Order: sequence, then structure tokens, then C-alpha cells
Amino acid sequence: MSEVRNQTLTGRQLIDGVTFIDCEFKNAQLVFKGVEPPSFANCKFTQSRFTFEDNAATTVNLLRGMLQPQTGMRGFVTGMMPEIGA
Repeated sequence: MSEVRNQTLTGRQLIDGVTFIDCEFKNAQLVFKGVEPPSFANCKFTQSRFTFEDNAATTVNLLRGMLQPQTGMRGFVTGMMPEIGA
């Protein structure tokens, strides 16, 4: 896992497998492909967003579908990941 410290990052940033420490993301697009989770410690995010691609996008789309009321799976998903709320 690579490490980035004390940097201000802008634009498209591939974040798979990277540890970010004391970084600021300004107007950044944080791209997660689902290969290896990133790590963040004491980072600041200003007008930045996450983008999910490849395997990560597939997982996010699966979870979004499971959260739809008609599936009856919302309780399962929120029980599996209570931090996302009900």
C-alpha cells in the first residue's frame, strides 16, 4: 500500500490501495475501482466527490438495488451496514 502525506490533491485521484494522511482533497474526483480499500487519516474534503468504477461500481449498484423498497431487502442491507442508516 502506498502512502501520501501532507498533500493537497485536485482533479482525478485513483485511491485504490493508497493511505492518505493529513491530506486535503480540493475539487477532487476520488476514483475507487474496488481493487484494494484506501485509508484516510485526518484528511479534509472540499468540493470533492467519490466515483465508483469497475468492481466498485458493480457493488454500489447492487446495494442501491437492494435498498429499493420493493425488494424487501432494505433491512438486510442496513443491518449489514448500520452506518448507512435506515
